[in-house]
Amino acid sequence: MQGKRIFITGGATGIGAATGRHLRKLGARVWATGLDAGAGRALAAELDDADFTFHPADLTVEDQVRGAVGAMVAAWGGIDGVVNAAGIYPTGKRLEDLSDAEWTRTLDVNLTAIFRVCRATLPLIRAAGGGSVVNIASVHAEATVPLVPAYAASKGAVVALSRQLALDYAQDLIRVNAVIVGSVATRMTLDGLEAAGGAEAAGLSFSRRAVGRIADPAEIATVIAFLLSDAASFVTGSALQADGAMLARLL
Repeated sequence: MQGKRIFITGGATGIGAATGRHLRKLGARVWATGLDAGAGRALAAELDDADFTFHPADLTVEDQVRGAVGAMVAAWGGIDGVVNAAGIYPTGKRLEDLSDAEWTRTLDVNLTAIFRVCRATLPLIRAAGGGSVVNIASVHAEATVPLVPAYAASKGAVVALSRQLALDYAQDLIRVNAVIVGSVATRMTLDGLEAAGGAEAAGLSFSRRAVGRIADPAEIATVIAFLLSDAASFVTGSALQADGAMLARLL
């Protein structure tokens, strides 16, 4: 990963932030973007590193996506890889109780933002001679739980879109993969667990002996780094599970 220029969405917190930290340790240059400007600037200050930049952007707004990508290219001359880690997890409603706004917001953040980011960055990765895109999906793409219709639909679509892009961009030496994650100790997950009365009340555990346990975001970051790297040169069009056997438990 030494010297590779990687664009990360959702880069201020959770999986995105952990991936940024890990990639810097491997020598990559990281341009992180996301909605939480405060957390992003705090992370940049913590790392205090010229090869880590946080650029605030709302990924549901095309001009802001283009602005973040354009700023990276202006600063570093191009892009070698992308990690789409931004996401939201609305819960607690059956489909008939969802508003158009709730449905649209979920798909805008979890799916359409990936479309926008890939549309802006794939030509740049091609111009760099090829590279890798990693999109964060979820076990909900394959085996879900009650009351998450919009989220499940969005993550299933992320897997399908990743496979399609892998086919369409192989000729440009661009690999595209999804990572199917289970429960990960991100702010989004931890807030949900707190509302549910804790991990045990939700049937989850942090114990390494537990099937489908809650992962540390750093554990997912190592999987993402592998898919970005040349070590994964034969891996494309894949929905790679990094879920602690959560799917084995759900299926």
